[in-house]
Amino acid sequence: MISNACRAHLKKVNETGLQHMFHSYKTAFLLLICIPMLLIHGIAPRFFTNTTTNILKGILAGRSK
Repeated sequence: MISNACRAHLKKVNETGLQHMFHSYKTAFLLLICIPMLLIHGIAPRFFTNTTTNILKGILAGRSK
């Protein structure tokens, strides 16, 4: 069963449960991709100089729609 708090949140973000789950999993996957890039960038800063920043900006822009 979905609690009242869950229903209120889904209504606030204007998504169904499946849409919300898809967006959450997509965001989690993108963040997982960022981890190795950040580790490599920490050792060799010339690699992935803006990649993670661009991914994070894309995530935030997608959520503000």
